[in-house]
Formats: sequence, C-alpha cells, structure tokens
Amino acid sequence: MKQRRDLSPIILSLLLLLGILSLSFLRHCHGIGAWAGSSFDLDMLFAGLYALWIAAESPVARHDADTAGKRTVDLGTCLVYAMGQAGTILSALWFPSFWHASSPAHFMAIALFLGGVLFRLRAIRTLGRFYSHKVRKLEHHQIVQIGPYHLVRHPAYTGMIASHAGVTLYFCNWVTLGILMLVLAPSIILRIFVEEKMFFAIEGYSEFAQNGKRLFPALW
Repeated sequence: MKQRRDLSPIILSLLLLLGILSLSFLRHCHGIGAWAGSSFDLDMLFAGLYALWIAAESPVARHDADTAGKRTVDLGTCLVYAMGQAGTILSALWFPSFWHASSPAHFMAIALFLGGVLFRLRAIRTLGRFYSHKVRKLEHHQIVQIGPYHLVRHPAYTGMIASHAGVTLYFCNWVTLGILMLVLAPSIILRIFVEEKMFFAIEGYSEFAQNGKRLFPALW
C-alpha cells in the first residue's frame, strides 16, 4: 500500500507566501512605510526577497512531505517554529513601523537579512539529504563538519535568526520584536536541545560538539 504524503509543509509554505504577497501589496496600496510616496518602494523589494527565500526552500518542504508515517522527534517544536517565522514577517508587514523616513538602517537590515538567508541556504545545501525541517534520524546519518558547519553546529538556525533580525530591524515595531524574542528564538533554542538529544547518540557528535558552539562562534 502506497504511503500517504504529509502535505502540511507544502501547504504552510504556500499560505505564508500568499500572506506575504497579500500584505506587501496592501502595504504598498495604502502608502504605509518609510518608503511610501517615493519613486521606489523598498518594502516591496524586501517582501519579494523573502518570497524568493521561501521558494528556494520549497524543495525541502516537498521532501518533508515524504516523511509521513516516519518517526520524528519534533515534540511539537516544528509548529511553534513555523508560527514564529510566519508571525515575525507577517507582523512586520502589518504593523506600523517606527521608521517614518528612509534611513541607513534599512540598508543595514537588508544586508543582515541577505547574509542570514545565504548562510542558511549554504548550510542546507552542505547538509544535503540529511537536512529536514522535521527532527528525524536517517539511516547512515553522518556528522557534517565542512562549510558553515565548521563555524557552528546549527548554521541553518543561525541564518534563520540573523535573517529575521534583519526583518525586525527593517520594519521595526514592538510586535515583530516581541515575536522574534519570545516565540521564534525560544523555539529555535528548544529545537536545538531536542535535536541534540538525538544527535549525541550518533557516533562522532560528542567530539564535534566539543569543538564548536551551537549558534554563534565564541558565544553559544
């Protein structure tokens, strides 16, 4: 009997993409944001870049759809993590920003966002078939120590935090900052502990953990 596919990762990605495009369009039409009235709406560009990021990770969502019926150890963290990501970008597009005029902070935020996204995508590509949005152990699971994994143990999460710090700095409102600090970041930290409980059972991970920090070099 053919195994049913879990389409929830794909559906959630499409819903987030639709929400971003809809809110950014409404934001532009109503002239909301520091770039309202200017000849070039940088907010729309930012939203477009975020949408491209979702599209770039869509192969992971399609791959996760094939994990239906397979044992995962998420402990519910995947849903909270997804809600934190969606809440950060959607609240950023919905709520008024503290910025009332364009400033160098906008370009610093875009640089931080792009740096985080590229670092994350590099981590995903380096991990290859072992990467998933769900916490699960594959047969012949190996410890990867090259590329971004030479710098930190969880570079995909480092990129996630950095990119959404860029989102928060760019749109700059209390709601987005609160979701980043109280939902997204804690869910990532919790997922790291959940993942590492599984990883420490893999040969070689203990030695790997002794030689590198989890998220940020020289910090944690």
